[in-house]
Amino acid sequence: MQKQYDRRHFIKVAGASLATVTVGGLWAAPVLAQEKLSTSDPTAQALHFVEDVSALDKSQAPTYKEGSHCGDCVLYQAASEKDGYAPCGAFGGKLVPRNGWCAAWAAQPA
Repeated sequence: MQKQYDRRHFIKVAGASLATVTVGGLWAAPVLAQEKLSTSDPTAQALHFVEDVSALDKSQAPTYKEGSHCGDCVLYQAASEKDGYAPCGAFGGKLVPRNGWCAAWAAQPA
């Protein structure tokens, strides 16, 4: 015996699914909120991360290139920038300031 489903059944199931996804998305949104990178983070320390490039001890950062900062790095996701912070690929998507710098800095392609 094969069940046949009508349009009414489809709309009920689709509506319930949409409601579940919407409520689930609203519940999960705070969990997915990105956090700012802390200078005490082990990866940040390993990469000599500073929140403001003007505070960088250039003697401790041999790979620093004059004028470089997070905002012009290929890993800085500028399209997602908000209030001067954007996710960084070097730090698992944690937010870094546009004026920061770390040893993972790589120039944007020309």
